[in-house]
Amino acid sequence: MDLIERIFPYRMRPAQEPIVRAAAERGEKGGCLLLDAATGTGKTVSVLAPVLAHAEAADHRVLYLVRTHSQGAQVIAEAKAIARRRGSPILATTLEGRQGRCLLLEDVAEMEGGTAEEFGRLCGDRKRATERLLDPEAVPSPLAPPHPPSGAPADRAPTRTVDLPDLEGCPYYAKLLGSDLVQLEQKIAEESPHAGQFSQWSREQAICPYELSKRLCRHARLVVAPYVFFFHPHIRRSLLDWMGVPLSQVDLVVDEAHNLPEALREMGSLPLGEETLRRARQEVQERGDFPLPGRTSALRLLEALQRVVHGIIEECAGEEEGLLPPGLLEERLLAELGGTTHQWEEMLQGLLAWGEALREDRRRARRLPRSYVRNVALGLLGWRTLGPPEHVPLARKTPRRELEAAALDASGLAQPIQECHLSIHMSGTLSPLAEYRDTLGLPPASATLTIPSPFPPGNRLLFYSPEVSTRHEELRGDPEAMPRLYAALRAVLKGLPVKTAVFFPSFGLLDRFLGMGLGRDLPEGAVVETRGLSTGELWKLVEGFKAAHGARVLLAVCGGRIAEGIDFPDEELQAVVVVGVPFPAPTARRQALMRYLDLTHGRGWEYCMQAPAQRAILQALGRMIRSENDRGVGVLLDRRAAQFQGVLPGLAPLDPGFPQRAQAFFSGSPHPPST
Repeated sequence: MDLIERIFPYRMRPAQEPIVRAAAERGEKGGCLLLDAATGTGKTVSVLAPVLAHAEAADHRVLYLVRTHSQGAQVIAEAKAIARRRGSPILATTLEGRQGRCLLLEDVAEMEGGTAEEFGRLCGDRKRATERLLDPEAVPSPLAPPHPPSGAPADRAPTRTVDLPDLEGCPYYAKLLGSDLVQLEQKIAEESPHAGQFSQWSREQAICPYELSKRLCRHARLVVAPYVFFFHPHIRRSLLDWMGVPLSQVDLVVDEAHNLPEALREMGSLPLGEETLRRARQEVQERGDFPLPGRTSALRLLEALQRVVHGIIEECAGEEEGLLPPGLLEERLLAELGGTTHQWEEMLQGLLAWGEALREDRRRARRLPRSYVRNVALGLLGWRTLGPPEHVPLARKTPRRELEAAALDASGLAQPIQECHLSIHMSGTLSPLAEYRDTLGLPPASATLTIPSPFPPGNRLLFYSPEVSTRHEELRGDPEAMPRLYAALRAVLKGLPVKTAVFFPSFGLLDRFLGMGLGRDLPEGAVVETRGLSTGELWKLVEGFKAAHGARVLLAVCGGRIAEGIDFPDEELQAVVVVGVPFPAPTARRQALMRYLDLTHGRGWEYCMQAPAQRAILQALGRMIRSENDRGVGVLLDRRAAQFQGVLPGLAPLDPGFPQRAQAFFSGSPHPPST
């Protein structure tokens, strides 16, 4: 601990000491630590300082996985503070995908929607062309940037029109090859830029930020990256190659880890969408039909696929999504086209070979090496290998019309965690820890640590309504249920003379309330989170709410970007109302997941429904208490909220004296007794 105290950049608070000790112990012993530490404990720096100290001593690398850019910026800021405290720089680098960092192709329309693999092939060709052009034996060729980087605004280069075949090589990669990497490493270590600053600095220097960040990995003590860089098998292999270490020399930290199981399920799922089929058919029509084994052609096969997929979606998806009987897709296709399973495999291999040839043609023409025919063939070949119990076939109408082999198991992709020297999984809402551990297949002996909120309990009042519920059967079967819920929300809002956020379990329920006139009943200046808001639009909405004065109201959804990703310190938010218990919607996929967790752990309801609802409630309530000086009132409008009293100390039923108690709380007066 003496070493930790020498490099810890702040006065250590009591809640931080057990975190620092536990993280330091993981450094010595290795293994997993599951850390549930409430907002405000300072868990980022409390984990990072001892883990960096261990990595320095053992010559390990710290790989810090984040979900958002803002989380990554916080990690870099804390590393910078640790470096100042110890008096020597720490080389840290942040990773992002090529699509977010390519200066050459950022305004090329053809790049939109490109996959990491497609970008990688195109980028590899450009780099090899650049290296040839810089070879003294090669014919000289100019490699000037297509725009002056210094003339760009702070966040983006001016829009330009670029035709891919007119470009040979990459001037930004050429500039990197001509730079002194040791000097660049020293500069980055001294300045410790976060991702946005790093990209802007690279732009000003006309150096490729993606390739520079890769090279920095070789000597960086701290690498900050999105989840996909570690959990996608192919990308992880590249990352470890860049870092030059095996997994046994990686000290892994997973931030906001409560998001990881669902992220891994999404990563392990395989979609087959109608739009992809349409584009594949168009690809063949433009290039010309070609024969396949089994006395059919590519166009006929793709047309049959479109009909079958459309029919299955209409038949099985219901209003939103539904389960498919196993083998239905292949059965319907064989009925349409005739032949055997072996011939079906040969047809897909024929499609795949044509798609690969098209990609090579586009590659030679210096186009994005993309083929939708290849994507369809790979998807169908993969679909045939994914079956129960780890995957279930689904048909879906929203948000896209598609079939999907939906992954239910998150533990397979999580397995490399256990090959790292240590892993620390942390969040303010990681509990229940057993659910997280079991879902990822982590060792039963994984260490656990729960740190309660360091803020005074008297800074928060919590209530729930025993009179209303958003239970689906109640809302559907009782014509008075929605009016009662609406009246309860209006009454609560009238009793809250402060800025208030109202979180609904879904956009659907929020829309129903707006249809009943909620927007007209709210104070002037109320703002509403709507579907499909861009990041810029969302920030504008939130910043307007924060800057406004008086008792304004913000309407949003649990589990959305506002409920989980935005801080409202001080008086920017002083009350939160959660309408209903935000149990996940009982979709076909969710029900299949519940059955799978019952099969594997015997706790389907707890792990699949109760745990996500608990986390969503805690995330929403956590928006209003961000420091020891913040005060707030939380109200849960659902009688079922009583089941969460164990994680919501002080949760009490609403009573007629609520408005007076809220007024007294915010004025600092003694609380009137409950009636």
